[in-house]
Amino acid sequence: MRKQLLKMYNYYVPPNNRLCDFHLTCTSWDFLNEITVNIIITFTANHIQDMLSLKDSDKNWLDFENIDSIEDHIFYHWVGFNKTQFTQILNEVPQFQNLKRGSTTLAAYLIKLRTGDSDDRLSSLLQIPSTTLSSLLGKARCLMFDYFVPQHLGLNHINRQQIIERNLLIPNELFGNHNGEIRPIIVLDGTYIYVQKSSNYKYQKKTYSLHKYQNLVKPFLIVCTDGYIVEVLGPYPATTSDADIINKEFTDESIYRQYFQSGDAFILDRGFRDSLPLLSACGYRTFVPGSLQEGESQLSTLEANKSRAVTICRWVVEAVNGRFKRDFKLLRQDYFNTASKNLMVHFEVAAALINAFHPPIVNRSDAQEILQLINRYMHVDNRLSNYVISNNLNRRRAQFQPIDVNRENVSDFPEMTFSELILVSLGTYQIKQARSYYGEHVRANGSYVIEVCREVDSDLLQELSTTETTWLLRGRIKSRHISNRIYFVYILVDSSLSGRDAIIQYCCNCIVRKRTVGCCAHTMSIIWYLGWARYQDNIVPPAEFLDSILLCNILHTSINYIPVGAKHSPHIQKHNFLNYLPIL
Repeated sequence: MRKQLLKMYNYYVPPNNRLCDFHLTCTSWDFLNEITVNIIITFTANHIQDMLSLKDSDKNWLDFENIDSIEDHIFYHWVGFNKTQFTQILNEVPQFQNLKRGSTTLAAYLIKLRTGDSDDRLSSLLQIPSTTLSSLLGKARCLMFDYFVPQHLGLNHINRQQIIERNLLIPNELFGNHNGEIRPIIVLDGTYIYVQKSSNYKYQKKTYSLHKYQNLVKPFLIVCTDGYIVEVLGPYPATTSDADIINKEFTDESIYRQYFQSGDAFILDRGFRDSLPLLSACGYRTFVPGSLQEGESQLSTLEANKSRAVTICRWVVEAVNGRFKRDFKLLRQDYFNTASKNLMVHFEVAAALINAFHPPIVNRSDAQEILQLINRYMHVDNRLSNYVISNNLNRRRAQFQPIDVNRENVSDFPEMTFSELILVSLGTYQIKQARSYYGEHVRANGSYVIEVCREVDSDLLQELSTTETTWLLRGRIKSRHISNRIYFVYILVDSSLSGRDAIIQYCCNCIVRKRTVGCCAHTMSIIWYLGWARYQDNIVPPAEFLDSILLCNILHTSINYIPVGAKHSPHIQKHNFLNYLPIL
């Protein structure tokens, strides 16, 4: 306020002066010109120094009509884009130049998307009256939606050949070829935007999700394998499944049915299973992670391998969903119902901004090696898993000797590089999970406990064409979802080999135990620790500070309580304290 008075009215207010509530919220200070008494025109040296410091600090003020006056890091901090990108938006939407404060209008809208702050806070930041700012934000929203979005989002802005050119190496080799012709590959998924509860009960019921236990709406994304967003649909009710959305949008007369042709590849998740008949009838090739059939507890080796081939390509749509929530806080927080009519406009503008300025996902440096491993192991049977099941090793203890793992014992387990770990799991997700599994296990007694069987059945060695230097390791990994569930991990190791070549086969009794393409996070947690982490310095469990936040081990005891709302009675009984209030 002192800066504003000095800059706009040439009135200097010394430090530590007080301001009444009325003038704190007042937007007009023109009455100061009418004051003719009690004005001090003499200043001390401290006053002059303070006045100059106010002038100097004013140089960094957000004057978007002269963006060169704003430091680059401050500009990016508030807008989320650099000055070159900001100028590009102004050039692509020249209608902003026709507005009185076009640059400020665009900047205010981008700040709104990035921070999610209220109009009152932004008006104070930009020194614009709140009502004027609301009007400017509405104009910016309309201009961006009408002129910027069509250039970067929608079926009309990209053709099929451009989608093909965006196929990354791994998905293109796995799913792109159809009858000798490279076809477009797209990834489909829905995301969530949380909204407030509503007094409109019809809207309230349609937006309440029994899955998330919150009110939300569902935008739907169609994405290339490099993360480029082809189209955004919605918003759909929380009660609508992904399969229902596909069945609605791919009817006979829909533009999507006309745009995508027979033979195109659709990478989906299990939530689309009810729409697979329709997509197959349209001639599309669908690739979905395998699901357990009735009576099954684990996927077959081939189904588990095919599922890994799908998930290694499908993660890009999750990364794109994360970009929305990371870069645009307006879409991350609970959306006000009064602003919900503009929710999808903001989402489409955000999608267009992501397409325009976010770098695309590129091929991994080890993509060719990963492809070779996928093709090599896709149809390889997990014989170790068959051996474990047939011999019922989960119930056997005599053959296995428990060991507290440290650097000295289990020395014949191969040491690996981090890049070798990636080639074992065919990605980094399982490695990130491994550290969390490690943290849960070492907190109990400070060590990783495994079991070793040095004598391996000769028939298994012969079947796997390995040597007598092979030994079997068994680990017990707690589930991260269910406290009393334990997963048994088996790893067959050949001590005569080094690196990841020493890992002959592995299995786990989780849903994908028989996978030979990559491995599950339970298996990786042991390989990660034995082969890499125990040789590193300063490997600690993640987020240890959270251990001491929650109050645990509360004793549930019986005390004398009276039921809430009960009439006074001389006969007091003992009740559970969770349902009753104490007698004070």
